[in-house]
Formats: sequence, C-alpha cells, structure tokens
Amino acid sequence: MEKYRRSNNYVNIANSFYINKNLEKALLYYFKALEFDNIKDEYINIYLNIAQIYFELDEKYKAIDIYQTILKKFGDIKEAYYGIAVMYDYLDKFKEAEKYYVESLKIDNTFRDALFFLADLYDRKDEVEKAILYYKMTIEKHPNDYMAYNNLGSIYEQNSKYKEAIKFLKKSIEINPNYYLSVFNLGIAYKGLDDYINAEKYYLLALELNPLESNIYLNLSALYIESKEFEKSYNILNKGIENIPTSENLFYNRSCVNLKFNKINEAMDDLEIACELNPRIADYSLIDKDFDDLRKDSRYLKIINDYLK
Repeated sequence: MEKYRRSNNYVNIANSFYINKNLEKALLYYFKALEFDNIKDEYINIYLNIAQIYFELDEKYKAIDIYQTILKKFGDIKEAYYGIAVMYDYLDKFKEAEKYYVESLKIDNTFRDALFFLADLYDRKDEVEKAILYYKMTIEKHPNDYMAYNNLGSIYEQNSKYKEAIKFLKKSIEINPNYYLSVFNLGIAYKGLDDYINAEKYYLLALELNPLESNIYLNLSALYIESKEFEKSYNILNKGIENIPTSENLFYNRSCVNLKFNKINEAMDDLEIACELNPRIADYSLIDKDFDDLRKDSRYLKIINDYLK
C-alpha cells in the first residue's frame, strides 16, 4: 500500500546493503524504515533483521535488547524468545538460554530450531536424558530431520549404547545419504562393537563425502594401528596430509607411525611440523608413550624445548 511505501523502500535499501555485507549501512536503513508506517508483521521482521545484524557484529546484548523490544511492542513472538535464547547460548549463559528456548516452545511446540537447539544445549551440558527427550521430540514433530537423528545416535554411541546408536544413525543416512557426519558416526558405533569391517567401510564412505575432515583420517589410522596394519595407517595419514596440510594432528600421528617403522628422522620431521602448527603438541608428546624411547634424543629434546610452553 502507498502509506507503507517509504518504510518498504528503506527496507529494500537495507536488504541490498545486507546482501552486500555492508552491515552498518543496512542497520542504518532498517532503523530508518521504523520511522514510517508499516504493518505489524513487517515491523517485526525489521526488528528481527536488526537483531540479526547486531549478532553478526558480535553485539549480542544489543541483539537481546532488540528482541526484548519486539516482545514489549508486539507480545509473545516465538522468534524473539528464540533469538534471546540463541544470544544467551552464545554467551554461555545456560539457564537463561534454556528459559527462552522453553518460552518459544510454549508458543509453538513444533518450532524445530527451538526443539533442536534446546536438545543441543542439554547435550553440550551433559544433561543426557533431557537431550535425548528433546531430540526425540524434534524427530516426532519433524520426522525427516536427519541432523536430529544423527545427534541422537551420537549420544547413544558416546554412552556405549552402540546398537541404539546404529539404529538412529542409519535412519539419518536413509534420509540424507550425503550427510558425512552420520556416516562417520556410524563407523564409530561399529568400532564400539569391535566390528572393524563395518567401521572401516563407513569411515571410507565418510571420507568420500568429506575428504577435508581430519578426524576421519585419524580414526582410520587408529583402526589400522589396532589391527597392526601400520602400512595402511601410514598411507591414510599421507592422504590426509595431502588434503589437509595444516592439520597438526595428522602430522603428529604420522610421526608416531614413523616411530613404529623406526624411521626416527622422518618422525622428528613430522613432530617438528606438528609443533610449528600447534606448540601445545610439544606438551602432549611428553606424556605420549610412543616417545618414551626418545626422551634423551638430542633432536627430540631440541624440538620440545623450542616449543614447550
């Protein structure tokens, strides 16, 4: 309508600046849009956009103030409660985040993101039963939510309930075969059952889906070491380093494998690169039994002394 034209024009300008990553200008024009008449839903969207920009500018408390403004002006808006919850979540304020996730769900108990991230919050805080409850609620309301199935399976795997884990992880993969994390976690669950054949199978499938995830190479390497297949372990670490040359853990683990072949110089080369990438590796090597025979080796001592914190 004509009476809303000026506000909408400023919104369009703000949207353009936002798309072009000019957040300060976008903020300016969203605030300008609020100075003119518009419908309630459009005002709410403008405030939500402003809060989102404050979040992206790392001004989380300003974002909270904007969400609170929405609640004061327009009443119970689930997105505003959810936005406050997310801000408190990022600020590591667990109780406040929990409170506002719950408030958003009181308005809409099917609100996927509130269900999922409340479950995720409980998961991160090791409140396992609550995490399971809310992931199951997410799945009940959103039966194709492959991420919820994956996270639920991961919880069961971490609690050594491997058969339950496999059930949920397979469901995640059935919904989205290209979600590498579910495939990778399925490998971990099979490893928990000492099923090395399926563990290797799913690790390799995960690697096809995401060749830039260092943990897949590390888990495969560990699997091969446990099976005394040191050559395979060495080769998979080589492949990992080719794809992720900045991973200190891959270099460190290849150093350990080199020690098993008694390739001391190569092991020291890899250890030094690992320490260059992350000096804390030096501290870890001091308690790693793989290096026990090198505690008095001059090159090992030099590397440790150079990087020890």
